[in-house]
Amino acid sequence: MISLTEIGIIFAPLTFLPGLGMIILSTSRRYIELIRQMQQIFDRNLEYDERFFKCQRSRLGMFKWSLSLLYIAAGLIFLGSLTGSLTLTFHPLSEYLLFSFMILAVIAAVSAMFLLVKESFVSASLIYEQFEKQVEEKS
Repeated sequence: MISLTEIGIIFAPLTFLPGLGMIILSTSRRYIELIRQMQQIFDRNLEYDERFFKCQRSRLGMFKWSLSLLYIAAGLIFLGSLTGSLTLTFHPLSEYLLFSFMILAVIAAVSAMFLLVKESFVSASLIYEQFEKQVEEKS
């Protein structure tokens, strides 16, 4: 018979999924918007300097890796909860397996957050740079 503590251990990791899902959703929207902006630039044949394209390429990479890490974190949470629920009553070390998956999921999510913060700084620097160029052109 499974105790309430064991049920709590199995389902506790799943409580992280709604927050992780919201982060994935907002990151995906920002990624799609960046791709849309770049497509408009290419379609209109607008001229931008090499630094702009390097920063945009860097942003694309940061979004790609952060989304991948967030998906990995969600998968680890599911995997940990599933293996925990299947093995908890049979094997005494299954709690450690579940906690190991959770630790890996948290590391992946924190790494993704680091990349997203870094991307936001790159994005802000590009906006400031474009703003300064427009001010210089109007002067």
